[in-house]
Amino acid sequence: MPKTRIGLMWKQFFIYLLIIVLTSSFLVFFVSREINKYYVSNLKSNLENQALLVSEMVMNLISSGNTEKIDILAKEMGEKIGTRITIIRKDGLILGDSEEDPAKMENHATRPEVIQALHNEIGSKIRYSTTVKKEMLYVAIPVTENGEILGVVRTSSFVPEIQKSLGTINKKIISIAIILMIIALMFSILSSRLFTNPIKEIAFAADKIKNGDFTTRIFIKRKDELGELSDAINEMARELQKLFTDLNLEREELQVILSSMVEGLVVINGEGKIVLSNKNFLIIAGVLNEASIQSKHYWEVLQNDEINKLVKSVIQTGKTQTFEVQFGEKIYLVNGTPIPKTAGGKIIIVLHDITELKRVEKVKTDFVTNITHELKTPLTSIKGFVETLNEEAGANTKNQHFLEIIERNTDRLIDIVDDLLLLSNLEDKKQKLKIEKINLREMADNILKIFEIKFKEKKISFELDISDNVSNIKADPFWLEQLFINLIDNAIKYTDKGNVKIKIFSQGKDVQIEIQDSGIGIPKEHLSRIFERFYVVDKSRSHKLGGTGLGLSIVKHIIQLHNGKISVESKVGKGSKFIVILPKG
Repeated sequence: MPKTRIGLMWKQFFIYLLIIVLTSSFLVFFVSREINKYYVSNLKSNLENQALLVSEMVMNLISSGNTEKIDILAKEMGEKIGTRITIIRKDGLILGDSEEDPAKMENHATRPEVIQALHNEIGSKIRYSTTVKKEMLYVAIPVTENGEILGVVRTSSFVPEIQKSLGTINKKIISIAIILMIIALMFSILSSRLFTNPIKEIAFAADKIKNGDFTTRIFIKRKDELGELSDAINEMARELQKLFTDLNLEREELQVILSSMVEGLVVINGEGKIVLSNKNFLIIAGVLNEASIQSKHYWEVLQNDEINKLVKSVIQTGKTQTFEVQFGEKIYLVNGTPIPKTAGGKIIIVLHDITELKRVEKVKTDFVTNITHELKTPLTSIKGFVETLNEEAGANTKNQHFLEIIERNTDRLIDIVDDLLLLSNLEDKKQKLKIEKINLREMADNILKIFEIKFKEKKISFELDISDNVSNIKADPFWLEQLFINLIDNAIKYTDKGNVKIKIFSQGKDVQIEIQDSGIGIPKEHLSRIFERFYVVDKSRSHKLGGTGLGLSIVKHIIQLHNGKISVESKVGKGSKFIVILPKG
């Protein structure tokens, strides 16, 4: 069963009820107590005045010892004033009483009010009377003559009569309090309604706004906080209506943009469920509509191990990852980008169709491979015939000069063909690295022996500095050797004097290789392009030295295959420093 909900009005009413009941009860109790105090105090005062009047009348009688007349006077006065009067000698003997025979009454010397009076004080006490068998209020005053206490005059009144009078007064007070409570509660109900009705209207309007009805308005014409609240909610509804209109327009624009994208796009949440996708993604995934994949896990739609690896890598690293993935006959470049500020950590996956690009790349690679293979044989033959003709030319200096030119250009063409074949092998995705443990010191020493003659010919000194904490690295020995050969050869070619320094040291989980020369340097505007194939800074010098323009491109591809990085620092006339960072493996 649903729980019964108590409305705000009734809650407010019950609070008022509690306050009114507590306040009224306190007032009734306080007023009754104060009236009781006042009534008793007033009664005591009256009894005291009556006692003083009687004391003046009996003073002479007590001093003369006329007890009979004292008793008659007590009875007459008691009847007249409606109060019990008792006249007591200072030894406690009763001389007269308005209601009882003095001879039959006990000695009153031990009565508390009498004791007080005999001490020259006004005595008062509410206690049970053993004579009349009722609870009474007693007031006793001393009867004195020339400063000597002759006796005591005591007046008294029945407590039940006092209580009866007070009870009547209390009933009237309670009746008035109840009437006032009823009036107050009626006003509280009215006040609660006046207070809660606008709140109900505000709550109703807020609920409609919550459900998306931003046209709702509250019409409360009040100048208090509720009026300000209703105005604020109306303004909020207007702003929300404007905001949602803008958001809907932006959403429509986004949908148009996503639909017009050539790439396939999908957004997945932290649980791996699809929350957004575009038309081209549906085509790639082979599904009919977005609704059929909404809230499905991405691996249910994209059944591909490489995609799973990419998503896991993005989650682990928190960085954009790029993989090449094949779906059927098509190849896609897949980018995974995290959106860390979104709830649950969403990931955007974009699939670029690079099938045609790969086909063109393969055609280009095949063309380069085929043409270099086709060129190598005739070039080798030309070189052989040129060498033969050069030997037969003998003393014919003119012919020998032309043959040397042909031989030099033939060598350059053969170097270009060899480098192109090398580069083609590097770009071939089927190329597998043969990872081995390599001793860097041994490899560097062996490679430097190759260049000993060139160093001596150009009178260039070289320096090898390998840190003790660097010994082995896991890499492909052939390609790592090619990396050293190309960079050292490059340094020698463009250094006319000075030295070449090779420094190898550990950098955390990586090895840093620095090859520095004191050569001609590279102008700043060329630094961004030196790793492009066939790009040379000084063409005339490159042709003279037999450079192919492919060495640095080969180096870059070798480093990429080993998941490393390369950078260069250079100043014209000061030399260059190539910095290679490779993982230790």
